[in-house]
Amino acid sequence: MKKGRQWIVACFVLVSSFAVFAEVIVPNVVGDPYEEGREYLTIEGFKVYVLPVQQYSWRGYTLEQREDERLRAIRKVTAQLKVAVSLLPPDPINELRTRVILYMDDTCEYGNERTIGKTVRTGKVYYSTLASTDGSNRKLGQVTIRCYSSFVHEYPYKGIVLHELAHAWHDLFVPNGFENYKIKTQYKWSKECLHPQQKSYWKTNAGEFFAEMSCSFFFRSRDVPHTDMAMSEKNKTLVRSAWQDPPKLDEFHPSAGSCPDESPLSLNEGDEIIDRKRGFIAAH
Repeated sequence: MKKGRQWIVACFVLVSSFAVFAEVIVPNVVGDPYEEGREYLTIEGFKVYVLPVQQYSWRGYTLEQREDERLRAIRKVTAQLKVAVSLLPPDPINELRTRVILYMDDTCEYGNERTIGKTVRTGKVYYSTLASTDGSNRKLGQVTIRCYSSFVHEYPYKGIVLHELAHAWHDLFVPNGFENYKIKTQYKWSKECLHPQQKSYWKTNAGEFFAEMSCSFFFRSRDVPHTDMAMSEKNKTLVRSAWQDPPKLDEFHPSAGSCPDESPLSLNEGDEIIDRKRGFIAAH
């Protein structure tokens, strides 16, 4: 009899949990992201706007399958926000919550394959600046995730959201934003002097440099340097200084002069730090 009651309670909890999950995580969200009274999810303190799936067939997906992909994309964003909130400094995270939203939709193809230099892609993740709706000069930021299926299947890196939040911090809170002289100076020196044999993504521009160094320092980057153990001391100091609230870049002096000889990270040190961070990821 006791076991029977336990089964009844367990089934009730399971059904209730499913109902709450279905109600909260599948909103019918349409319209402008800053529209008054707009529906949104709150995930780790961030507003996340999730648009409905497109009402047409795409690559053989049925409507039910595309809805399932939307749920999987929400779960993936949730996991990535948990990682970012756990690893980035708490004061900057609280500031970002007040000025950055995440916006997800099912736009799965863009570009024109007939135009030279243009290709059709099946998704995109990017950060952009938004103007405030209250008439002030206060900038806002938006992390956009396009195409649920693409985000689920074509973006295996677990630090994408952290990378985009680093762009937001750089843009909204670092003095002079993306034009900050010290970050640009340190980027130019690092591009010239560090890892010259590697075609790392952070060498694209100063914005990607700061975002990828933030990933390396707090989490793990896809490119060299993969972790904080492999970063130069100057770049670690830059990240520490920039992620203060407010940023303390006045105290940071960019690298200058000739390039030093690289001292590669030992295999044991690299394995140790990667195992530690993998353990953290597995726990979340």
